[in-house]
Amino acid sequence: MSSEAIAQLHEVRELLASVQGPSSVRRAAELEGAAEKVASCAADLVDVEVPRDLQLRLAFAVRALQGAEKAARAHRRNPLTRPLSHARFALNTGKAGGWIHGTLQILDPENTPPSPYDPDEANAG
Repeated sequence: MSSEAIAQLHEVRELLASVQGPSSVRRAAELEGAAEKVASCAADLVDVEVPRDLQLRLAFAVRALQGAEKAARAHRRNPLTRPLSHARFALNTGKAGGWIHGTLQILDPENTPPSPYDPDEANAG
């Protein structure tokens, strides 16, 4: 298992946790390259057999990050749909963060804090 890939996933998770909320769409430029980084990590972790759906989880995270980037572009282009773009950005960054966090809980549970996306888990500790 690649410790560098896990470290990069932690970095992306922390970045996503910092851009929560609809108004964070203005910080979308900070996410540039995050989808590629997650895809690269997935390739580095291709030999991990447990869980079997690891690649699928990371693929969903990449797709959500791309959706967040698309929402940010729409936010810049079309002032009339900005409220919708805010919501789409927040939804997609939350989904990506959740997929990455779930993956890290499996790969690196000792170094993964409770999920900011799951209130039951955050209150369990």
